[in-house]
Amino acid sequence: MTTTRRDVLRLTGALLAGTAGIGAVAASAGCQFRSGGRADEAAARRKLAPGEALVVELADGKLAVVDAATGRMLVQPAPAVVSGDGRRLVRVERPDGGTRVTSHRLPDGAAVSAGTLTGALAVRTTSAEGDLVALADDAGPGHSPYRPGPRERTTIVVADGAGQRRRLELPGNLEPEAFDASRQALFVLDYLPPTAPDRYRVRVVDIASGRVEPLLTRVKAVVPEGAEEEMRGEGRQAVYDRQRNRLFTLYTHQPDHVHTRDRIAAARDPHGAGARDDAPHVHAFVHTLDLTERWAFCVDLPAPFGERAATGHTIALSRDGSRLYVADTGTGALATIDPAGLTVMDTVRFDALAGTAGPGSAAPAAASFDGAGTLLVGAGREVVGMAANTGGDPAPRWSTPAEVRGLAGPPDGSRLYVGQPDAVLRVDAGTGAVRQRIDVPGLVALRQVVAPG
Repeated sequence: MTTTRRDVLRLTGALLAGTAGIGAVAASAGCQFRSGGRADEAAARRKLAPGEALVVELADGKLAVVDAATGRMLVQPAPAVVSGDGRRLVRVERPDGGTRVTSHRLPDGAAVSAGTLTGALAVRTTSAEGDLVALADDAGPGHSPYRPGPRERTTIVVADGAGQRRRLELPGNLEPEAFDASRQALFVLDYLPPTAPDRYRVRVVDIASGRVEPLLTRVKAVVPEGAEEEMRGEGRQAVYDRQRNRLFTLYTHQPDHVHTRDRIAAARDPHGAGARDDAPHVHAFVHTLDLTERWAFCVDLPAPFGERAATGHTIALSRDGSRLYVADTGTGALATIDPAGLTVMDTVRFDALAGTAGPGSAAPAAASFDGAGTLLVGAGREVVGMAANTGGDPAPRWSTPAEVRGLAGPPDGSRLYVGQPDAVLRVDAGTGAVRQRIDVPGLVALRQVVAPG
């Protein structure tokens, strides 16, 4: 599962807040199943696991849930986030004088709780199981968690199915990113300077007291004052590692960025601080946030990662959690990372992957896995399969009818879906042959597939 944070997950992906008008438009347009006839339609439905659902992004960053077998919209479009375990979608609407929060069970889309909070709030993230949600005050049109507008203070609300648990009024320009494993703290992006933000650092808020504190280092020491990383990132994508309870976020193009470990080393040995001047400049890295132990660590990616368009990069975690992959469709580079040891194990080049989006294109890249565990990377109108665990030759490359807008499938890899403009296709992962078309008017991206059980 990959999110841009929008693609993240925020915990798997925070969404832009917007008006509710798109819901009526999408509902009236409908999401209809297409096939060559009733016999084909019935056959296609029998091949699908009952109750499989597609989480899709529509205009203004809104999410909706569509039944994969029938094309029926199960949850209408709204600003929303999906929980780390993929079993809840939490959406917000704006009745007069407040923010209505509704939690939907996935994959059937049933509403399991709802309530109204005071003020205009934007939903940002949930706990791993989706029973806790964090919201922040809406700073108006154009504001997003990763391109915020100016503000000197931030309201953060933590709520559950019974309503508001805690309302915090905090100094600074803060955006909730993830709950920690204890559910007593919230990781936030702290933007600097608050009224003209151009960089940010990750900090942790104690929900009970409202204290905003630095993270720990990987050896569980408190990061000294002045040593916290200040990041300037582009092309954010994230994946949640349920096995280790970690959030991996891909950053590209980091001008003037120095990792926490290097800041600490420089402070301890000022005369050696210039030793990095001769080191290769890092244009991309994977930021690791441990949600249990509250530390962060960055895995540097070697050149050419980060040297081409940020949108051409994508990140994916293997189904068994043993490997983390970063692909750059601009150069054909693929990095394999050990998600436990946090080291780059290997980097290879795949000629078939390079330039899939076209020369100079900023088309977004996407990644998923087939039933055999082969990594599939798509950009532009091309999808390339790679035996990533061996660094071997790529599997056959196939084309899509239109630009790829997301790749996703159920956890077992038994089916593959490809997002397209205004539609989702179910395809044969080996050949790209279209098995089913589901119309989704206004589709921006296919985010994930949720299977029953």
